[in-house]
Amino acid sequence: MNIHFQTLILQCKGSKEVIDLSAQVSFFHGKVSSGKSSITRLINYCLGGNLERTPAIVKEVISVALELTIGEYHVLLERFTQSESMINATCVDIENKSFSISVPSSGEQKPVWEGTVYNISDLIFHLQNINIIRVPASRHAETSNLVRLSFRNFMWFCYLDQSKLDNSFYRLEDPTKSRNSKEVLKYILQYSTQKLIELEEQVHKYKRQRLNDTATIEGLRAFLKNFGFSTEEQIQLLIDNTRRKYLKAKQDKQQLEDTYKADTHESDALRLSIKDLIQRITIRENSINDLEETILEQDSLKSELVASKFKFSKSKSAASILQGVKFYNCPCCGTDIENRVETAETCVLCLSPIGSDKPMVSAQSELIQADLNDRIKELDNSIDLHKKWLSKARKELISFNAQRRELDSKLEFELKQYESVFLSRIRSHDQEVAKLQERIKGFDRLKRMPKEISRLEINAADLLKKENLLKSQISIEKQKFVKGEEIIKDLEATFLKALLEVGIPGIKDSDKIYINRKTFETLVLPEGEDYLAWNFYNAGSGGKKTLFNSCFMLALHEVASRHELPLPNFILIDTPMKNIDKEVNQDIFRNFFNYLYSLAMGPLDNTQFIIIDNNFIPPSTDTKINFYHRYMANEDSANPPLISYYVGP
Repeated sequence: MNIHFQTLILQCKGSKEVIDLSAQVSFFHGKVSSGKSSITRLINYCLGGNLERTPAIVKEVISVALELTIGEYHVLLERFTQSESMINATCVDIENKSFSISVPSSGEQKPVWEGTVYNISDLIFHLQNINIIRVPASRHAETSNLVRLSFRNFMWFCYLDQSKLDNSFYRLEDPTKSRNSKEVLKYILQYSTQKLIELEEQVHKYKRQRLNDTATIEGLRAFLKNFGFSTEEQIQLLIDNTRRKYLKAKQDKQQLEDTYKADTHESDALRLSIKDLIQRITIRENSINDLEETILEQDSLKSELVASKFKFSKSKSAASILQGVKFYNCPCCGTDIENRVETAETCVLCLSPIGSDKPMVSAQSELIQADLNDRIKELDNSIDLHKKWLSKARKELISFNAQRRELDSKLEFELKQYESVFLSRIRSHDQEVAKLQERIKGFDRLKRMPKEISRLEINAADLLKKENLLKSQISIEKQKFVKGEEIIKDLEATFLKALLEVGIPGIKDSDKIYINRKTFETLVLPEGEDYLAWNFYNAGSGGKKTLFNSCFMLALHEVASRHELPLPNFILIDTPMKNIDKEVNQDIFRNFFNYLYSLAMGPLDNTQFIIIDNNFIPPSTDTKINFYHRYMANEDSANPPLISYYVGP
């Protein structure tokens, strides 16, 4: 999954903070309580996660925006800290076509976009043309419902939060999360292929349909039994008797029509109705044309507002980023300006006086941004409303045309009839003919019930055959997991290599890693001996558990990159050296980060890393990666915290 972060923007009460995330490796380090961990938490918040509401965020942050690319789309995700559920997403493709929607952060009862997007997870999958993945809610219940695997499930293997870094990937404390994490691993490691998922989904569909058909059969049989229609022959006898009465009624009616002639005819009312209907049709056609033009105009205006929104965000970001930059040469002509006489009251570049209007984040930026969002939402609502009116007008036009055809036919028929004394009598015959005709139709439908029961029985038997055939294919597909077995073996070897590279105590070349193919529990076998096996849960120290998780994530991403597996290509680790003393374990510190940098330069050169830690281990000078780091400390204007002006807990 191709996802790349660009910028994180915090709209605060007193400033607009812009955090550059565009480098391949971004390392945020510094003092405690400077907002480092909040960076990854806010990224996670924009992607649909929950937010830890620290005093600084509760008191100062109004909204947060994440600019990123998802597949071929440039995306801006905006979320207000006071709005828990909705995320405003603005998406622009490579052809500069855009759309903007508000999506829930989690499940929703009805789609909000394209009929398949229910929440932010579905939108991320949709932008990358990935089908929604469904797995059985229980592997033990044969008729278990299918549940979705969301993007949040994949995030478990891309984001290690500091508060949960020494917890297991498999979320064993929560049965639902435990099952989903294992299903995601199976899918990523091709131990549960998309074909297998589709086969299981098809089996589930056939089973549900067969059970519905069986219930329908039982209902139809009970209905026929209540009215004494147990056989098709009994129903046919009623149809024959009713048809004889129907033919007799038609014959009587024909005799009246042949005997009498009319002096006047009843067609004027129909003509007036048709004329009125033609006028209504013309009005509807004109209103449809007007609505279509209005929708086109509002679509165009919406596109202009979306473009303005991006331009506004870029301009404000540039002012915040370039503030305080020291120039040694003119950025326009290259002239050396280092030796010019400068004062504290003038601009270092153009020497213009700096007063109370010194460039800073405008207090109106929040209002402008909110106004743009509101205008886009208003246009979306207006477009939706006009489309509803358009749909309604089209349906009315279809109905009017159908009425006109019906009235034309009726007029043609009425012109053949003459209004006279026998009109009431012939209408009485018409009613009798219609009543008998409808009764015959009803009996015909009733006659089809036994046939429908037989058809449903045949269909249910056919569905059962299809189920059994698919189950055989599922069994064969599971036997084909040769590729998945190779990938898991590669993961075992890569994980052992990571543990050795980092230098986790007690790990030797002669040890083995074993991943259980059913539970996906990962075991370390000292000297390959099963009885000495240990895993995350009995690793001992918290620092060892932290390294166990971090190394497993790096190994998983390395294997996914090598085999082009469906795993998001970013890694967020908040404090990988949690529970580890740098002074005592300097080798482990340096080994871990050198290993991470070597992966970024080699097999994970297409993966984006965002690392948070108190201590900073820079890459060596010969490491060629796009690297960015930022030191953060409270009350330090040269190295400000996340919210530059904030002082507090």
